[in-house]
Amino acid sequence: MTNPKILIIEDSPSILILLRDTLEREKYFIRTAVNLKKANDELSISIPDLIVLDRRLPDGDGIDFCRELRSSKKTNNIPILFLTAVNGISDKITGLKVGGDDYLTKPFNTEELTARIAAILRRSTATKEAAPTILKTKGIVLDTNRHECKVNGKIIDLWPKEFELLKLFLSNKNRILSKDILAESVWNYEYTPTSRTIEITVQRLRKKLHKIGNIIETIKTYGYILREK
Repeated sequence: MTNPKILIIEDSPSILILLRDTLEREKYFIRTAVNLKKANDELSISIPDLIVLDRRLPDGDGIDFCRELRSSKKTNNIPILFLTAVNGISDKITGLKVGGDDYLTKPFNTEELTARIAAILRRSTATKEAAPTILKTKGIVLDTNRHECKVNGKIIDLWPKEFELLKLFLSNKNRILSKDILAESVWNYEYTPTSRTIEITVQRLRKKLHKIGNIIETIKTYGYILREK
């Protein structure tokens, strides 16, 4: 990916300058917004390759904005990194549940920030460049080229991590996958996501697959298996 475009949504002038200068040194093309209205204006002009999103903004909560992005076909696949001072474990879980790809708290280390962004973008690029593949089981059809999932013939919306999880399960039917394998294959960060993060994402995926979601079974204290009988 050449000069990826990043939209920074942050209302603190000092943090915004730090983020912009740090990421521009990494050769990213940066657009900024100090509130959600300005962010929507930016998105109407151009879709970025990644969004760095604060939570406490003058005209709303980044959590609600993330939900809006995930509910729109135009923006539902944009990777989102929450960067916020809201640092409770329940807040982090909420950020991931609504579709955030990562959650980093302030104060932050700029090297860690750039490493996480690079990892997210690598995964995003790899997904876009993947060869056309159709993966199936029972009523599920996953088209990795079109990034489309159908359950019993009906298209369902999956967030990026959910899509990658389902792709991994369908590519390894009847094989037990440890949480370490899921972390490495789906998150692919320079850090390991918590066990709870993985559990929440699997739970979301099961719910979206409705009754068919039961084919993804939990292997207690170890991981999961998509059991195709």
